[in-house]
Amino acid sequence: MAEKLNQLVRHATLRQLQVFETIARLNSFTRAAEELHLTQPTVSMQVKKLAEALEIPLFEQIGRQVFLTQAGEILYEAAQDILQKLESTEERIKNLKGFAGGRIKLSVISSAQYFVPKVIHDFVGVYPEVSVAMMVGNKEQLVERILKNEDDFYILGQPPEDLNVESFQLAPNPLVFVANKAHPLAAKRKIKLEEMQEVPLFLREKGSGMRTHIESVFTKRHYKPNIKMILGGNEVVRLGLLQNLGVTVAAVATLMDEIERGDIVVLDVEGFPIHRNWYLVYSKGKSLSSAAQKLIELLKLEAQILTKSLQKRLSES
Repeated sequence: MAEKLNQLVRHATLRQLQVFETIARLNSFTRAAEELHLTQPTVSMQVKKLAEALEIPLFEQIGRQVFLTQAGEILYEAAQDILQKLESTEERIKNLKGFAGGRIKLSVISSAQYFVPKVIHDFVGVYPEVSVAMMVGNKEQLVERILKNEDDFYILGQPPEDLNVESFQLAPNPLVFVANKAHPLAAKRKIKLEEMQEVPLFLREKGSGMRTHIESVFTKRHYKPNIKMILGGNEVVRLGLLQNLGVTVAAVATLMDEIERGDIVVLDVEGFPIHRNWYLVYSKGKSLSSAAQKLIELLKLEAQILTKSLQKRLSES
């Protein structure tokens, strides 16, 4: 083992490890080349040299699909650790020199994408030397990214209890029944939940934290929704409402513009809104860069503004 390790140290480079890790993570030589801004032949050559240094294949290609060999799986785990530690080390060194440059990666649930980009826009306007990458997904996807330690921090609806993370409440994210202004229920007041029993309803996809939370509330209140459609994502839900396809339960923050214009109406249903929150989450022991800490500070300030706006909107509905 020592001989092989020495051979790897002598003949492999960090760039080769980075190329290898990117291919393994994306399961594609082509996408790895795009992410690293390299040509595909260069990517292939880097991995070939790494495999030659270890004297064992790291990938096997079956048809158009790329799979890790057993040796590749072992090296992939090590490469992730090495590259993450190097990135953390670089950030710590930058912090010693003061807040300058760097990269921030965050992932947010889809309902949060309606206020986070504004903060990022303001942030990079002040700190143009910092690059920010934001991924949007549902709760299942974010939990997977937390497990793989792929980002600096996350914004989601409910902190996963079984993961080793730090979390704090960022802002309220109330859920309400909503409908198109032309829907028969739009002008009705004091709607009992049982009156909604036969009303055609559409909901988010399975895996959405919002969908899970709504279903648990429905179960507790012995309400069996008349689900007619499943729509994947808040943007599709918004379009469904504008086309008057039915009624749904949605986050107020995702529909603020449409509600203010009067195109979509918050229904006065008994027991609603459902009070829910956004949480900012990061792995315990995570060394956040000065840039990431500054962005979090701005997110907290924007969350305070959003909280007041949501409270005002609900009081007027």
